[in-house]
Amino acid sequence: MSVRGATNVLNRGLIRASEIGDWCFCRRAWYLNDRRSRPTLVQIEKRQAGIAHHERHGRVVMQSQRRMRTRNFVLVLLLLLAVACWLTMSPN
Repeated sequence: MSVRGATNVLNRGLIRASEIGDWCFCRRAWYLNDRRSRPTLVQIEKRQAGIAHHERHGRVVMQSQRRMRTRNFVLVLLLLLAVACWLTMSPN
């Protein structure tokens, strides 16, 4: 066994800096890529479908977050308006 082979065996679970994105996105894909396994056509199609699904989901989440921020902004604005009206009312 060469020194290079021994290093690969010892660092089997090692994640390199350039691989962090792949590992965070899909640990299984990182593992298979690390083992030099090539995906089948079906697996490629499933991955593309999964990526499309996650992109759609991400858009839905972002839209929901925008709506929540807008609602919070309107609520704070209404509260400030109510406080301003209450403070400006003159007691007679």
